[in-house]
Amino acid sequence: MDSEVASTTRCESISGLITRREGLMGGIVTALASGVVAAPAHADDFVRTSTGLKVLEAKIGDGESPKKGDTVVVHWSAYTSGYQGKRVDNTSVRDEPFVFTVGNNEVIAGFEEAVLGMNVGGLRRIEIPGELPELSYPRDRKERFTDLLSEKQSVIGIKYRYGPQPSEFGGQRALDFVLDNPTLQPFNRTLVFDIRLLNIRGRK
Repeated sequence: MDSEVASTTRCESISGLITRREGLMGGIVTALASGVVAAPAHADDFVRTSTGLKVLEAKIGDGESPKKGDTVVVHWSAYTSGYQGKRVDNTSVRDEPFVFTVGNNEVIAGFEEAVLGMNVGGLRRIEIPGELPELSYPRDRKERFTDLLSEKQSVIGIKYRYGPQPSEFGGQRALDFVLDNPTLQPFNRTLVFDIRLLNIRGRK
């Protein structure tokens, strides 16, 4: 009888985990489309790569996968997960996809690693631990910013050396705060990105 109870308990636990994960995946899709702050994921929902990047597959795409030299088109949203859960940006809300060339040193390392592992049509959530600054935006403002103005001068005024750069003033302020504030612990600088790979330009 005890074995039957244990088996039933395990089945209920697995069923609950599957239901929770399905709800999480749906929440990621909704958050990216609507601009709301996405629900947090559990630590065991992520797979940690060799670099320390944490990856959660919300949807595996059925298209091609990019390689270095490809120009990719993505929608992305980001949050300061480690500090107050502030939204950094969401390109889906404005329907302004972000375009960059893989392997051309145009984006932060964690973002590029995530996109390289995706297929067109896929949706990924990544967590860049604050303890791994090499995957994130430079903390040194001289390394983070160029001496050029952003294309959206009225909104930002200063251009990031590595994308993706927030287009909203409040979003960049939130991001710069966690990067610049010397009183924060490394885990407070953790960032979460939701990324949808829309297209690889030039591919048929």
